[in-house]
Amino acid sequence: MNWNFETEHFHIRLPVSDTDGEALYELLRHDSAVAHIPRLPMSVSDQPEDELRRIAMRFESREAAYWLIERKSDNQVIARIGIQHINWMMLNTQLQWELSDDCDLVALQEVLPVITEYLMKDLHIQRLEMRLCQNVQRLDGNTHEGYLTELGFEYEGTLPAQLEFSGQDVDLAVYSLISDI
Repeated sequence: MNWNFETEHFHIRLPVSDTDGEALYELLRHDSAVAHIPRLPMSVSDQPEDELRRIAMRFESREAAYWLIERKSDNQVIARIGIQHINWMMLNTQLQWELSDDCDLVALQEVLPVITEYLMKDLHIQRLEMRLCQNVQRLDGNTHEGYLTELGFEYEGTLPAQLEFSGQDVDLAVYSLISDI
């Protein structure tokens, strides 16, 4: 089973531990890429190696899968999109993305349908859910919720006080996409 894909403008590929550390660090060292999760950005250049090892172990154990979105024109990684908390009995999973400032709705509209089709058609996932902090503004003025809505996800509600981050309780908005396959 091949987990790597291509679109007209992007490579959608699993990370390679030996070569993707620098690109992953460049993506995840910016607060704007991770603020909606919420989590702290990477601050030490050794962190990507640990992250890549964790990604590989979670993939091998069928717990998660993460793809790097690489622009074909300049081989720049503009996003990481992953699934985690895969429930193979209930056929659902949680989506997570970290987007660079160069990744916009147009890029997501080209990339995400390829991933969701693979998940739903080939892996038989019935429900894809994303949980995120509300109203985190992107550089282009949009929010992640706006992107999700444009991509066909439906707002299901808010889970109050789901996380503690920087001493504050964090509510998470829940969006989902249900398979029609």
